[in-house]
Amino acid sequence: MLRKLVGRGALAGYSAVAALGSAAYVPQLDHVRQWAIHSTTQWLQQQGPVQTAQQWWGELQSTAADWQARFEDIARQSRGGSAASGTGHAPSSAPPSPPVAGPSSPAASDKASQGFADCAEQLPPDAPLSAASVGRSWMPVTLCSTGFAVLYSGLSKTPIVTVERLSRQRLQSAAGLPRTDHFYADARLRAAYKAELSDYQASGYDRGHMAPAADQSTATGMAQSFALSNMVPQDPTHNRQVWSKLEADVRKYAKRARGNVFVYTGPLFEGQTPTIGRNQVWVPSHLYKLVFDEQQQRAWAWVLPNQADVQLGAPMSYAQFVQRTGRNFLPHLH
Repeated sequence: MLRKLVGRGALAGYSAVAALGSAAYVPQLDHVRQWAIHSTTQWLQQQGPVQTAQQWWGELQSTAADWQARFEDIARQSRGGSAASGTGHAPSSAPPSPPVAGPSSPAASDKASQGFADCAEQLPPDAPLSAASVGRSWMPVTLCSTGFAVLYSGLSKTPIVTVERLSRQRLQSAAGLPRTDHFYADARLRAAYKAELSDYQASGYDRGHMAPAADQSTATGMAQSFALSNMVPQDPTHNRQVWSKLEADVRKYAKRARGNVFVYTGPLFEGQTPTIGRNQVWVPSHLYKLVFDEQQQRAWAWVLPNQADVQLGAPMSYAQFVQRTGRNFLPHLH
């Protein structure tokens, strides 16, 4: 009986999504979309065994809204419009992923529009960062934590970039702070945008920090650094060897610096991009780390393949970093 009801529910949900897609192309059919949502919701509420699936139905509606936004983007482009563009670049060969687009729900849009006002101290004063700096197709969301800022992608289910302000005083406070190792899905993100712990289980990849736990100077910051919104799927050997050494080297430099050192860290997705888990979390082809010494007004970077056999070589200049990645986080230097 339950199997039959769930099957009928899936069919009804599919009908609702199909109506949403049609409405994106033919506005006159908006009443069909409204009827499909209303009728399906009413039917579900009348089924006792399915009433416990209210949360599932909410997620289905959220996904349907995302699909509608994508259909509308396609329709605009077919009429000669264009999507927003920015410094981020989508993979040249995209992985299999739902046809979703930028924030469409009020909650996601509000989160993206809030910017980094609550963690502005993590960013250089001359180099603001915003969700508008990347294309809408990345589904960007701005997230503030105690010790770092994250420009997050609901498309890749990973950070686009994390930014943190390091100093001698902060790293002295961070020394000896117990590592919690308590990973968790970020509750600030809607279901359609976030990675879950199950996505990484048995994937063969580490949950690789972008803003390192060892950089955090408070217990709150330490705990927040283990949110999956701060993680990418990272080769285990890469994570525990060459990347760990690079993080330690950056901390050593920041301890010797006379002022603030801002560190930008994130993934690149080049070529065929695999995914892991039910939520299709994108696996980076490369990881980058950009270091900006505010007092010296100088920046340098590393871009490393997400592979076990990588060696840590000399850093590249900021101009080379911009040319290599297309990401100009420090326009006043370029």
